[in-house]
Amino acid sequence: MSDSQEKRLITLEDLSSIALVSDPQAQPGGTLIAWVVTRMDDDQDTYKSAIWVAENDGGNARQLTSGNHRDASPRWSPDGQSIAFVSNRTPMLHPPKTEKDEETPDDKKTSSRKKDDKEKNGKPKPQIWTIRIDGGEALQVTNHPNGASSPSWSPDGKEIAFTASDDVKDDDDFKAPMTNGGVADERIVRDLSYRFDGAGYLERYGHIWKVSVESGEMTQLTFGDVNDRDPQWSPDGSRIAYTGNLRADRKRLLGARSILTVPADGGLPTVLTADDASFDSPSWSPDGSRLAFVGHLDSQHNSKNDTLWTVAIDGSEPVNHTIEWDTSVGDYGMGDMHAGSENRPRWHDETTVRFLASQRGETQIFSCDLGTNEVTAVTTGKRRISGFTQTADGLVYVSGMIHRPAELFASSASGTGERQITFTNEAFLNEVALSEAIDLEVTAPDDWSIQAWVLPPTNKDLDSGEKYPLIVQIHGGPHGMYGYGFFHEMQLMAAKGYGVVFCNPRGSAGYGEHFNGCTRARWGESDMPDVIASLETAIDRFSWIDTDRLGVTGGSYGGYLTNWIVSHDDRFKAAVTQRCVSNFYSFFGTSDIGVDFGEFEFGGIPWKDAELLLKYSPISYVDRITTPLLIIHSENDLRCPIEQAEQMFTALKYLEREVEFVRIPEESHDLSRSGTPSRRRARLHHIVGWFDAHL
Repeated sequence: MSDSQEKRLITLEDLSSIALVSDPQAQPGGTLIAWVVTRMDDDQDTYKSAIWVAENDGGNARQLTSGNHRDASPRWSPDGQSIAFVSNRTPMLHPPKTEKDEETPDDKKTSSRKKDDKEKNGKPKPQIWTIRIDGGEALQVTNHPNGASSPSWSPDGKEIAFTASDDVKDDDDFKAPMTNGGVADERIVRDLSYRFDGAGYLERYGHIWKVSVESGEMTQLTFGDVNDRDPQWSPDGSRIAYTGNLRADRKRLLGARSILTVPADGGLPTVLTADDASFDSPSWSPDGSRLAFVGHLDSQHNSKNDTLWTVAIDGSEPVNHTIEWDTSVGDYGMGDMHAGSENRPRWHDETTVRFLASQRGETQIFSCDLGTNEVTAVTTGKRRISGFTQTADGLVYVSGMIHRPAELFASSASGTGERQITFTNEAFLNEVALSEAIDLEVTAPDDWSIQAWVLPPTNKDLDSGEKYPLIVQIHGGPHGMYGYGFFHEMQLMAAKGYGVVFCNPRGSAGYGEHFNGCTRARWGESDMPDVIASLETAIDRFSWIDTDRLGVTGGSYGGYLTNWIVSHDDRFKAAVTQRCVSNFYSFFGTSDIGVDFGEFEFGGIPWKDAELLLKYSPISYVDRITTPLLIIHSENDLRCPIEQAEQMFTALKYLEREVEFVRIPEESHDLSRSGTPSRRRARLHHIVGWFDAHL
């Protein structure tokens, strides 16, 4: 009996057995690293995270914060003796009174804003804290009434820049996108974008602030009806770089973001880059003469590659260093057991920048020579690297595989001598059997090459002649990328005796800009053949697949394609569509991204292009669906609004087809990745239960 067969199978409850390792940060001039470990707390039905520190080689690892709260975004002080971080722990300081606190009792009856320092879920709003690495209690630094995030130290260690959301004051010459009326509890909407998935209604604007570490005095640096984020202090301390949108038509051109700087002592911002662009993640060169950043021109063009840029601090000499490389800069990988890391480009020296990029299912660290624009791979292998930091003697990065949750690894600066330095999930891996994926090269009907994988049923004798059901998984986006990252959901299906096939159809990132843009105004038509070809290739290769027991599922864009497939192909015995799109015509006016993403991706707007929009809408073909369909959708999903699911359910029920509808209260579009733990388990219970009942 193999070691794998002696282990138990993964279960639904193991969702909370896996720890998420993320956001490594190197101590300036020192030998330590800090990182975050996040775990689910089943008793409180929430997530908790702690900051850890260790030597660069993983030695002397210790938990720095208690793990009783949500501690994240560790950032070292310049002297390397303290760490600033964001935490929702009980505050030591309380926000000063604002104009809203001076409202009359009648005013307060109709105001939806909280008058305390807690979120709607009853937890304290996140603030920035500091803690010394040699011990002692954490100290609260900010006390902004709406919380604080994204800390960035001044080079002298006396101040921290941060991002906060500010209420619109009575004497401001602009209004919030949405406000509450004074008659009852009505909401008054003024802007095209007045709500956002995961954030809800937009009543405030995001600005850049700074705070004195010693006194706690906070100073606002950017103002107005804008949303600024991601502050980064310059090496000489004189300016703070950030991203924002100062276009006059910014309330219409929603996706535009430029790189800007503002004087650290206050003053007018300077726009350094083109304003019809989508730029992010500014990073100062060591001498402060240039900024590196990531993004692309033409902000409404969703399928363009993000590329590596630099620009001089006066806005001159903008250079796109990877325009000829035809690769997606950034981590486009996917997984349901993932915590975010800082992903900005990092300067190795004055002429070399390191960054993440995604190619053929892998996310790796690459290096770009800014003089020649030559790009070289620093890391290799079938894996997803989701964050990294540069130490005095090399690199530390977050690396995971299809059958292994992410951990920290270290290597030399050139990527050699790699070794694993954290073993957070080792006890879980020693106990649980996991399926290892098989790479599958697929040829589409028009001879395009498609990358796919098959995850076999766990611990089954696939040569015994016994047949097993197969589930087709379809990713969201569409401009994301399946690959070598860990999915608890797929491993659970394999443990239940299902094979799983998943692929990157046209529209996926990681295969060049043309491949990425193939789905524009052709959703369903350009991509379904790739998915079906992947399924049929798997059937031809693996005799254990039972062709009479096939299922299909996907979320978001994957939910759309699930709807499309079962309305155009009747081979599937069961389907689960999650957070789906079903009607392009109504999506335009109901989604938080309908007017930009929707118009670009779907190729039109309702009053001009109704025929086109309905041609590619699954609701137009709903009468063809005979596959038993389970619909799962979050009620607070503003990305793919629940009306998209309601249309599918109502039509199929009217047609007397087999359909069920699971509505998840309070959750957003990100239920499967960051939703409340109990509701994530409920989602998995219904998905697996539907396939168990029908396959």
